[in-house]
Amino acid sequence: MHCSDREGFFNHDFHELIGLIYDSVTSEQGFFPFLQRFIQVFNGHSASFAIYNTAENALLGAWTVNIPEEALRFYSEHVSHRDVLVEKAISVNRQGSCRFVASNLDLGPDVKRLRRDTRAEEWLESYGACEAAGAIAYMDGHYLNFFGMQRSPGQPEFSYEELSVFDGFLPHLHRAVGLYTRLMQRRCGPAVERLVLERVDRGIIICDASFRVAFRNGKADDILKRNAGLWVNKDGMLVAHGNENARQFAVLLSAAVEASIARRELDDQVFSLEQGPQRITLIVTPLQGAAGAESMAQGVLVTLHDWSWSNEINDDLLKSLFDLTDAEAGVAAELVGGQSLSDIAVTSGRSRETVKYHLNNIFRKTGTSRQGELVSLLSRACSSV
Repeated sequence: MHCSDREGFFNHDFHELIGLIYDSVTSEQGFFPFLQRFIQVFNGHSASFAIYNTAENALLGAWTVNIPEEALRFYSEHVSHRDVLVEKAISVNRQGSCRFVASNLDLGPDVKRLRRDTRAEEWLESYGACEAAGAIAYMDGHYLNFFGMQRSPGQPEFSYEELSVFDGFLPHLHRAVGLYTRLMQRRCGPAVERLVLERVDRGIIICDASFRVAFRNGKADDILKRNAGLWVNKDGMLVAHGNENARQFAVLLSAAVEASIARRELDDQVFSLEQGPQRITLIVTPLQGAAGAESMAQGVLVTLHDWSWSNEINDDLLKSLFDLTDAEAGVAAELVGGQSLSDIAVTSGRSRETVKYHLNNIFRKTGTSRQGELVSLLSRACSSV
């Protein structure tokens, strides 16, 4: 953007775009009008304003301009679990810098290769784009909003000067998304939560504080029908088959419910169930809703990973995907299989401290911080290979 262009921009277009951002809060079209005008002003090919669940590495939904439905579906199935531009933006955000990143400016040669390997370039080319820029507009726990714009081969690459102009919109987007989120929660409450949970590409079960199933999505229903290791009994409670499995699972649920009621942090608990050739991994997480909220605030979230429809996790695959050492890949595979750190220490002949050291390295290399988040990432990544 040249100096003369900048002067005209800040006299008119900038204020128009800021107005469209705040109009998005109450508009039935959401952020679509803003995206449409943004690519007109900044010579873009397409744009998106996407909502991600980082714990599941899943795309939950998006406003888009000039991105076909089939391209969005391809992205959700093949790219969203390892979008290196989004990962770069998250890394920058966690370092305390809220700014735009661009594929031609911020991704080194190794990451560009990974971008090809993860099919991100194939996705861009499928609808005529080649470069992308984006930033974290809003982050709340495991949920984030990513604002991105793409350009075609015939358009100029992104410049640092442009990105500095884009950065000026981020404080306004942050405030607008916060307002939009609070407004939707007031209007729709649990209905919105249920809609989001239905669209998560994993089995999701929510148990209330009395251990009864309050919600389960369609993916969870499919898993429960196929796998005899887990079921809902006549009292509506989620239980595991087999005396020892049932006891261990009940202990995990009880601890998570207690943490939820006390609003106390508790690490995700990973548990594996096998029934013949079928195997599922369960991640048990306390719900931590806001005080006084009328939504599903007290209870337990159980995430199900069904391995009967996925590739088997193996050490070589983990090493190639995340640059893990032999020891780290072994620990990661055992965690996905539902083993605790103590179990892994016993079976591998290492101390628990050594296993925890490997786990911290795995967290760092995968960009995760919790065991449940790690298992979700590994299972999703390997099932897409």
